[in-house]
Amino acid sequence: MDKPKHALLIEDDIDICELLRIILRSESFQVDIAHDGLEGLRLARAHAYNIIILDLMLPELDGWEVCRQLRSDSSTRSIPIIMLTAKGEESDKVLGLELGADDYITKPFRPREFLARVRALLRRSHDYNRPPRVLKFARLSIDSGGYSVRLQGREINLTPKEFELLLALAHNEGQILSREQLLERVWGFDYTGGTRTIDEHVKRIRQKFSAVDSKCTYIQTVWGVGYKFEVKENVP
Repeated sequence: MDKPKHALLIEDDIDICELLRIILRSESFQVDIAHDGLEGLRLARAHAYNIIILDLMLPELDGWEVCRQLRSDSSTRSIPIIMLTAKGEESDKVLGLELGADDYITKPFRPREFLARVRALLRRSHDYNRPPRVLKFARLSIDSGGYSVRLQGREINLTPKEFELLLALAHNEGQILSREQLLERVWGFDYTGGTRTIDEHVKRIRQKFSAVDSKCTYIQTVWGVGYKFEVKENVP
């Protein structure tokens, strides 16, 4: 028997909550609802959710800060997040994605599109048919099953998108991947905000690696093309 799916909906609009509850229940989700950001954080930390649907304009604590805190907490940082909001400006989308959201849907939305986004995100985030795999390189290990990265034995705290970007590069060691290819592989949807988000994520990964090893140069920039993952020595 499949394990029940559990969704958290953080949204202050009662009508939208009821619509999304119906949609998610049609996919056999158990649905919890929070009408403000603080309650949403409390529930997210208290239960194991498969996905979080997060509005931006919330009482008590806005969605951006909720997302930031979720990604800063080891108990919630790997939960997929879809931001759902009436704010459709490109800068809002970029900020949401850079804070760690996995997808961004603007109101009003079509129920079928919303459900398709949920299904796609769960497929990307939870590939149960693939056993966990640890990639080991010189001084660096990447646990694709446990969403963890260790450099020189020290754990590196990456957001889910930073982790998935690093994993995409590591799986293609020595191969140059364009920013467009990385957007498609990691974000998995038609992102129209440009490729700057890739550069920002790479910058943050490098900063976190440098804090442990200032000579760490795993992610190489290929000017005018994209990035590649390169090491000189693999370890078993």
